[in-house]
Amino acid sequence: MSNHDAAIDTVKQQLPTAEQVFAGWPAAVPSVPGAVYADVDLYQTGGFEDPRLVLYTGVSRLSSLTVGWCLFGASRNVQPGKDKDTLPSGAREVLNDPAAVRALQFLAVDHPETDEAAIEALAVPGVTRSLVTLASAVHQEHEGRAVPLSCEVGTAVYAYHRGPVPVGTATADVVLIGSPIWIAKTETKEDQDQ
Repeated sequence: MSNHDAAIDTVKQQLPTAEQVFAGWPAAVPSVPGAVYADVDLYQTGGFEDPRLVLYTGVSRLSSLTVGWCLFGASRNVQPGKDKDTLPSGAREVLNDPAAVRALQFLAVDHPETDEAAIEALAVPGVTRSLVTLASAVHQEHEGRAVPLSCEVGTAVYAYHRGPVPVGTATADVVLIGSPIWIAKTETKEDQDQ
């Protein structure tokens, strides 16, 4: 086991799974901000004006609900973005919303004070819906063109948006908005056999 894997295991012991956090949904609403981990079929998108910003969108099918993921990674915790990506028109329209752009600017900076500011910015009415619309448009653009990467994701959750929300061909009961703590590729049987 590498040092990176050991560090992830240490953090996982302190975090609940998404299944645990949403066991009582929708009657019991999880506290935000918080942190969870889950297996997610994930797409990565760059192409934002701020090169520090990378969007990860995905879906997790839990036993009782489907969770959509709208994760904006900052410089510390992302893989290099694909700078040549361009955002689909539906996503670009969202970037005309100054309140949504303000939240993204805070999410692009990896610092505890900006985390707090991002949470406040996400509390502005309409902002979570705008970011979920952006994530849905980007996710839709990937589907049919690329295969999502099966990942285990640990993430800080700053806000959530109640569904039903289309995330590509899936319908999410809730979409989590946050920033990844780690993203680790899930090994498939084919990977292990090589």
